[in-house]
Amino acid sequence: MKRLFLAFALLAGIITASAAPAEEIVLSTGSGPLDSVITPVKQAFEQESGIRLNILFGSASLAFKQFYKGVSEIAVVGTSFEEALELMKKEQFEVQQPETLYHVVLGKGMVRTVVNKSNPVSRLSRAQLKGIFTGSIVNWNEVGGPDMPIIVVLSTLNPATNGAFRKTILDGEPFMREVLELGHMDELRGAVEVNREAIAIGTSALLGGSAKQVETPEVFRPVTLISRGAPSPKVQKFIDFILQGPGAALVKN
Repeated sequence: MKRLFLAFALLAGIITASAAPAEEIVLSTGSGPLDSVITPVKQAFEQESGIRLNILFGSASLAFKQFYKGVSEIAVVGTSFEEALELMKKEQFEVQQPETLYHVVLGKGMVRTVVNKSNPVSRLSRAQLKGIFTGSIVNWNEVGGPDMPIIVVLSTLNPATNGAFRKTILDGEPFMREVLELGHMDELRGAVEVNREAIAIGTSALLGGSAKQVETPEVFRPVTLISRGAPSPKVQKFIDFILQGPGAALVKN
């Protein structure tokens, strides 16, 4: 009888253990960090740690607000911590005691510039890029291309990526007014694929299909993780996996 009881107890323990929910990290992020850091490391991190990444996707602005309101445990944004706070200030979103927030740079993401594959232009200087995106250059023949108007395509969901490009290439000047505004990177890539006149900036998700990357001066933006106070043990495992573990080789610039 004792053996039978022990067997049932052992079986019940196994069932209980298998039914226990997996530990998870709820994180909010934008498309830049998602493409360059989170997606490349997700599977390997979950397999090694047993911790699931529950990803809430939006923009850098939305990611920070979700985190700050407690919807997610951490935010991973494609900007520096200081720039994230500045973005919140511009949007009149109050962040109290920002000094209590922990932040660490996980990597950096390159801002890509792409055109239609049929466009013969393969290189653009900083001055040419600035002219195109501020509107002083309006025809491809002004930069060695065919005689056709330039269509600038920007993402409304990537203020951090657009901001890094604007700061580095446009000297802080505003983008031209007449642009084609879309959302996700696949929408931008699709617009470039069907429009010979189009040019777009964004993450590595732009690459592929009939979109061709143009050689330009490099533009990077940091990928920053933000938490309330010191990271929890599971979040620290995620940070260490990327900065010191196997994730370092998986992160894409």
